[in-house]
Amino acid sequence: MLRSVASHASYCEFLQSGFSSLSYSDQKRFEKDKSLKSAAWRLKKLNLDPAKEIFLSHYSQTGGRPARDPTITFRSFILMQRLKFTSIELWCERIASDPLCQLLIGSYDVPGLACHYDFINRFMHVDPHLDELYSKDVFSKKNKQKLKKNEKWENFTDEDTNTLKEKYWNGAADDNARISMAIKQIFQLVAVSPSINLGLIEKENGVFSGDGSALHIHSNHFGNKVDNPADDQHSHRYTAPDADIGWDSDLGSWYLGYSLYNISYHNSQRSIDLPVYLTLQYASTHNALTTITATARWLDLNPFLKPKYMCFDSAMDAYNIYEYLRHNNIIPIIDWNKRHSGSKNPYAEYEGINENGVPVCMAGFEMVYDGYDNSKKAAKYRCPFKMGKVESCPCQSLCSPSPYGRVIKTYDRTNYKLFSPVPYHSKLWLEIYKNRTCTERINNRILNDYGLHKMRIRNRSKNFFFTILAGINIHLDAWAKCSKD
Repeated sequence: MLRSVASHASYCEFLQSGFSSLSYSDQKRFEKDKSLKSAAWRLKKLNLDPAKEIFLSHYSQTGGRPARDPTITFRSFILMQRLKFTSIELWCERIASDPLCQLLIGSYDVPGLACHYDFINRFMHVDPHLDELYSKDVFSKKNKQKLKKNEKWENFTDEDTNTLKEKYWNGAADDNARISMAIKQIFQLVAVSPSINLGLIEKENGVFSGDGSALHIHSNHFGNKVDNPADDQHSHRYTAPDADIGWDSDLGSWYLGYSLYNISYHNSQRSIDLPVYLTLQYASTHNALTTITATARWLDLNPFLKPKYMCFDSAMDAYNIYEYLRHNNIIPIIDWNKRHSGSKNPYAEYEGINENGVPVCMAGFEMVYDGYDNSKKAAKYRCPFKMGKVESCPCQSLCSPSPYGRVIKTYDRTNYKLFSPVPYHSKLWLEIYKNRTCTERINNRILNDYGLHKMRIRNRSKNFFFTILAGINIHLDAWAKCSKD
């Protein structure tokens, strides 16, 4: 039973009074330990009040054993990551014997190991008594397909992306009952929204990027054989029954695990990268499929955000993604997959358009770009002679007599990939596309800086729980950096 959750103000008062009552040796240790000092500043800035209703909704309000304040356990996990602990058991031993850590999490009556695991199970809907015995043929063996290093595994079709596009055409409200919704809402309320309010993330006309990365887990996809004397049958125990096989293009090898996907924002003025949406998919799920699902759910969680551009690498070069983004008034900045187009001119089927996507006049000159008509969703091109870009024109008498010159418009709806407000590989396109690397840096911070790859956890829900914690810590780092500017 949980009747109430302590406010952030009471936590700050506890910190203030607690520091003054520390022993002399602990005060000196705190002053010398930079990691503890930085953690104290960040935890004081982490206001959990906006997520109060979510915390309360996961506990009984009518009866049962009195429950521990969940904000204490939540801060314990945040501090655990900050201090680079990758074992919950070792972390519980640390906080049980360290008054400074107890002070920082907000209670001297520290939660134990079982309490930490119960917190994860409660918010990630994990059944701790799940039977992990299966027949061996339940799980597929390693993929025998041979791919080259840095080559993408294209295990999806246009029909797959079209199905997702149609499913999320009108939003992702139908997905609000998914089991990971609560922890994503906490991330949005205590990390993303405060960063927006601080001006670190643009509410409107921002540039966002998405990408995935391989999350390897320490488990065997063959499982361990378990004898069952009762019926003389063999079963197999899998420590990661919800993981599967995927392709790691960076290492050029197949792996067992999951695919970590993030949508992030790069603040060039502050030189910071901030995740705005995180998800963990099966390793075999292609990033092109995750892109539509993740974007729809992200926009549903953050209806006040109005992104102008979204950047993706060539793995997301699927026409249905272009169409879905344009439907949501987002301009896709996606690198073309050369294996799809090859050396063929993609504009060949459009008469009067050269290989750069620019209309050519009857004299053979490239027409001059003259802005974008937002009302008609079309790029406007004018006569190069009338605009003074060429000295003479042999077809002057045959062309438009207007002093304004002939005008040609290319409409986006003709082909959302080829005709865009930002032409492919134009100077503006290249400038915007630079933002995409922020997703790679975010994935690196989660997997390596915050030790997700080092943790010996296999369950998908637990991995995602610590992914969200890492995302919150990245936002706390950004707030700390901006406070020093």
